[in-house]
Amino acid sequence: MSSRELAEIKATAGRYKIQALESRKKLLRALATTDRHIARVYNNALQRVLAAYQANRGIESLLEAIDEDFKGSILFDDLRLEIENAISTGAAAGINFSEYVSLDVLRAAGIETAPMLKSFYFQRQRAVAACYAKIYKDGLTISNRIWRISQETRDSMKAIVQVGVGEDAVKVARALETYVNQGAAVTSAKFPNMMRRMGSRIPQNIDYNALRLARTELTAAYGEATIASAKASPAIKKVRWVLSNTHPRTDICDQYAHGGENGDGIYNAGDCPISPAHPNCLCTIQPAPEDIDSLIKRLKEWKKEPSSQKDIEKWYNSHYKPFEG
Repeated sequence: MSSRELAEIKATAGRYKIQALESRKKLLRALATTDRHIARVYNNALQRVLAAYQANRGIESLLEAIDEDFKGSILFDDLRLEIENAISTGAAAGINFSEYVSLDVLRAAGIETAPMLKSFYFQRQRAVAACYAKIYKDGLTISNRIWRISQETRDSMKAIVQVGVGEDAVKVARALETYVNQGAAVTSAKFPNMMRRMGSRIPQNIDYNALRLARTELTAAYGEATIASAKASPAIKKVRWVLSNTHPRTDICDQYAHGGENGDGIYNAGDCPISPAHPNCLCTIQPAPEDIDSLIKRLKEWKKEPSSQKDIEKWYNSHYKPFEG
């Protein structure tokens, strides 16, 4: 994270800058964990195929093992589980900041926090549901995409084996193992003749599309939950789009980071652009708490006379009262 990103997140979060940075760390840790888990899924698939090959040597047995693994939907089920976990983790990280701020403010005002916790749990579940309900531009759902990725994986593994027809089966198995674990570039260096025949029929990294989908859905759940929890909070009305320093070129994220009423990337929570803006986007949507001391004072006044604070009364009826009792 660049010094500019840090400065913008801290400035937006105010007295809750430590919690803001911790929420950001939760997202980055979740992404790193998801990357490792997806890699493990692919390595497990490879080991299943190689185990079947060991029991029945020969290139045909490799092809049969790949087909059998696909027919059993093992890779599909493993990928689906990891992506479901990624979405759930992303949503949990997304509500973290607004939940912390809201509970802190309510406690200071002497207001029971249990209904607020239920409200945030509800927002978290809605964020997860929104990810599953999404239909992509190509008409596919998440499940459809995972199935297609598992098909592409099968085809890539079979392509490696098929160009090895006429080669020693042990060599072909090693080439397949190298490709799954290290990618096409390393495989080309170690098995140049086979890969020359392959041409451009396989992706550089067999797990690229799975990683991209998992990361995109995790950050989508994070963004959805961040916005939803900000809207549910009594302490937050605005959020800021903080541009990631990972952008190699100007894109839509730069526009969002300089959008909003004053061109500073600050939006009303309900008007913030959808995050992520594109696959692999790592921009931050940082909730911007209002004046906390003033809010605590107004919450105390509202407790005595609800009609005295119409905005708080509206928040209460929408995001607190439904979760009482």
